[in-house]
Amino acid sequence: MFSDVNYFRFSAKEKDSACKVDQVAHEKDIAIYVNKSYYTSLRATLNDTKELAIGHLFFHDVVKSHDNIEDIENEDKAIVKVELKPSSSCQNNVLEYIDVNWTVSADAIYGGIALLQEAPLYRKTGAFHVAILMHHKGYKYFLLEDIARHNVIEKAIGKAILEGIKREEYMLLFSGRLMHELVRKMLIAKIPIIGGISATTCEAIDLAQKYGATLIGFIREGRMNVYTHPARIIEFFKC
Repeated sequence: MFSDVNYFRFSAKEKDSACKVDQVAHEKDIAIYVNKSYYTSLRATLNDTKELAIGHLFFHDVVKSHDNIEDIENEDKAIVKVELKPSSSCQNNVLEYIDVNWTVSADAIYGGIALLQEAPLYRKTGAFHVAILMHHKGYKYFLLEDIARHNVIEKAIGKAILEGIKREEYMLLFSGRLMHELVRKMLIAKIPIIGGISATTCEAIDLAQKYGATLIGFIREGRMNVYTHPARIIEFFKC
């Protein structure tokens, strides 16, 4: 996933330069085959490519759940071969209001962000986006990384599908900006809480508000901005 690369570091403050070694990420073409036919290629890192393929197929109405999957071959990390069971066509890309009544503490969210910031590939290279799917009771989580933000989101949902978990019991925490497209994908996947360490947009807020998702930005240093449906956060629920 990364290699050591020599580089020269220049410091204007110290008016000096030095030869250093940096750890730099690789990106590769990942080929996806469905029922023995070539489907598409994605530019991504070579970790969790099976999850990437399933997540991508989910958001493109090819895979609905783990029950649709007959087999997956992934011996070569750059090639994912998916065999699907005969079934009717999927229609995943339909937005429906998320109506769940569980709550989560602010401390649990801060804990998830702490895990996110310790993601190993991000820590080594600084090049990776990170997503964490965390159960609202905190006893299970999945951490995914990729150089592209859309890839890491697809990896997260692909992981959820392969694990067969109930996605509506999980929240997603993300290392980047909470854009409209990311929120739309989380609504499609029925994720009730979407949070991140950075900013969001007015359009993302409007979408989350309309379809019942709790959208949280700027989660850092014991604070957060809860833009929509704050009652899912225990501290707000008690207000």
